[in-house]
Amino acid sequence: MKTTERDILITNNMGYVVTLARQYKSDLLSTDDLISEGSIGLMKAADKFDASRGKPFVTFAAPYIRRSIEEAIRRVTGETPVFSTDESLPVGSNNNFTLLNVLEDKDAPHTDATLEQNALSDELTMAIATLNEREQAIVRRFYGIDCQRMTMAEIGMELGLKRERVRQIRDKAVRKLKKQGPSA
Repeated sequence: MKTTERDILITNNMGYVVTLARQYKSDLLSTDDLISEGSIGLMKAADKFDASRGKPFVTFAAPYIRRSIEEAIRRVTGETPVFSTDESLPVGSNNNFTLLNVLEDKDAPHTDATLEQNALSDELTMAIATLNEREQAIVRRFYGIDCQRMTMAEIGMELGLKRERVRQIRDKAVRKLKKQGPSA
């Protein structure tokens, strides 16, 4: 991976490191120290990340970040083991519970999902911006991006086009977007 791509991955995902670091409480390590340790894990993940495998970087990096934070806590406290939120704990009759199941706030948005959604939204916005004005209008309306989703007939009526012409423009725009391919 090129250094600039690595730097971009690290810079764009530091907020996630901060979010994860705040989930760990330690009397011996400050939140800043936990963030620093998580950043080390983020850098390791960026070095090993292969975008061609199709896995979102945040999902790939999370275990590296958690492991770095947990190892720092172990080093300072001398505790072995420090439970990870991903480790199975024998809770009740179901041994498939993880600490995260017990601690998780079901009403709070999931950090991974929120970050992935924001990243995808940003990528989609940048990709659509490469289309001409009419293609953008049709794609946004057809897929309901920043507006109410519409049928091709409704779009045609609004833009003064035949339904078939709307379909042709949409298909051409989608082909252009596919040619751009996913960005890393």
